[in-house]
Amino acid sequence: MAQFQRLKRRADFGRVFRFGRTVGDRYMVLFILSNDGVASRIGFTTQRSAGSAVKRNRIRRRLRALFSLFAENVTPCGDLIILGKKPVLTEDWDRLVHSLHKLLVRAGCLKKQL
Repeated sequence: MAQFQRLKRRADFGRVFRFGRTVGDRYMVLFILSNDGVASRIGFTTQRSAGSAVKRNRIRRRLRALFSLFAENVTPCGDLIILGKKPVLTEDWDRLVHSLHKLLVRAGCLKKQL
């Protein structure tokens, strides 16, 4: 995640959730909001209904690992938030990689096809 800074503040998350566009599937939802040339930022979150804090933290760790596979090829398209759903915990890794790739392509944030 060399070119991406982390999105940390609650207000920034709220702004992306409120005004950003979404692309999603059964595993995760990608929120994208253009940020007028400021450095691109990435945030990871999950739904409270996904389980206990331990399970939610595991989902966020898996999302960070997934995104690190694509970080080199993601264009600076603004602020991104990846919201992980409960199936991220139990789903096969290859299926999650394919899912994130598909979402990044649909969002127009991928430089080249893998």
